[in-house]
Amino acid sequence: MSEDPSEIELMAYVDGQLDPGRRFAVETRLSRRPDLAAQVMGNLSARTGLRLLAQDRSPLPEAMATQAVAISPPAARHRRFAIGAGGGLALLAASFVALLMVRDGPPAYVVDAATSHRVAMIRARMQGQIESPSFDPREILASTHIDIPGLPADWRVTDVQLFPGERTPALLIALRTPEGRDLSIYAMHQRTDAPERPDSVREGAQSVAYWRRGDMSYALTGEDEPAAIDATAESIAGSWS
Repeated sequence: MSEDPSEIELMAYVDGQLDPGRRFAVETRLSRRPDLAAQVMGNLSARTGLRLLAQDRSPLPEAMATQAVAISPPAARHRRFAIGAGGGLALLAASFVALLMVRDGPPAYVVDAATSHRVAMIRARMQGQIESPSFDPREILASTHIDIPGLPADWRVTDVQLFPGERTPALLIALRTPEGRDLSIYAMHQRTDAPERPDSVREGAQSVAYWRRGDMSYALTGEDEPAAIDATAESIAGSWS
């Protein structure tokens, strides 16, 4: 890892949701950035404190709960997490509110979905890179056990890639809407702690909506704001061919 880990990766690291290889990469980078390492250690300490607080059955002081909601990002007060320029304070506040709501952060595969989307966008700009714009959902289901939701007929498939995973392969389908929106669907046959209805998170220039259907986990990634990606994911999640 030559660049600093993204905030969503740091959040997954603090939550213990990274696989050993990625965790090693994050820790290696943190060893070269004492300031960033100190921030992460502060978040780890805060999370441990929150877990201890969760084990305490005594009522949470009203002033503490009110303050946590007051400093949290607006999206964190509802059912979505805003991970942006707020830094450690926003992350801590979101974690605190997540505890009050008995919610955790996004599952680890959301990072893979966002990264795969960026790779697909780079492939689209490389003239020498051959894309795979056609796919057969039934063939994919038979060979990988990955079930794909029904997609709008006017969406154009621009690329299809199968990525190896630690326990199961993941499929990425790059798409373009009639309005010129570049989206991608990331799917894998693995039960995660993703919600059954799509939830969304922001990472850099992309938004990711993630959800689960039985043993299948999905993510929809695009450049729109989280609310727009979430609405699109809602329509896809309820459409099956």
